[in-house]
Amino acid sequence: MLNIVLYAWATPNSRRVTIMLEELGVPYRIHPINIRAGEQFEPPMSTLNPFGKVPVLTWSECEETRVLTESGAILVALAERYTRLLPSEDGPRDAVLQWLMVGLTALAPATGQAHHWRSLAMERCDVAIDHAVTAVRRVYDLLEEHLGRQAFLAGDYSIADIAAYPWIERCEWAGLVLHEYPSIERWHGEISKRDAVRRGMAQPAGATLD
Repeated sequence: MLNIVLYAWATPNSRRVTIMLEELGVPYRIHPINIRAGEQFEPPMSTLNPFGKVPVLTWSECEETRVLTESGAILVALAERYTRLLPSEDGPRDAVLQWLMVGLTALAPATGQAHHWRSLAMERCDVAIDHAVTAVRRVYDLLEEHLGRQAFLAGDYSIADIAAYPWIERCEWAGLVLHEYPSIERWHGEISKRDAVRRGMAQPAGATLD
């Protein structure tokens, strides 16, 4: 029997994985890692991921334990193992992976930088704030145009949507509001209705970044 343990906190990247696990309906145990308290730099995290980042997923089966880091890699590994939310056909699969990368390499870093300069930096720097927010707006403009033509990022609901959703949920980090982007707002509303998404966004229980 597969034993899955997820080391996570209330970060968008962690919630990518909790949503995925809830969508798959597989049993898992969650080990909260309070990044506000620096627990990501202490055992067991310091051994599991020397980069000191959540999420980390371990799965044990037949006396073999695998450790996976990086939320995108975890999503792909789970999708391939359970053959869900990532098509097997080359064309549809390529589309999902393309839009997954947009979430991983464009949306998330830009939003994170905007949050840093708007809320976390020791000194205010208006130039840095403007640059970061402009980068987020460019991604939102791309997503708005794309989602104006189809329901989800890559055809059917997939890991591409799961990767983007928790970061869109934090649009306020860049000072954005979803009603300025009606197609993104429609997409966000559809995904928010999913029971698995609601459960995943509530994990780890009691964890907060605010």
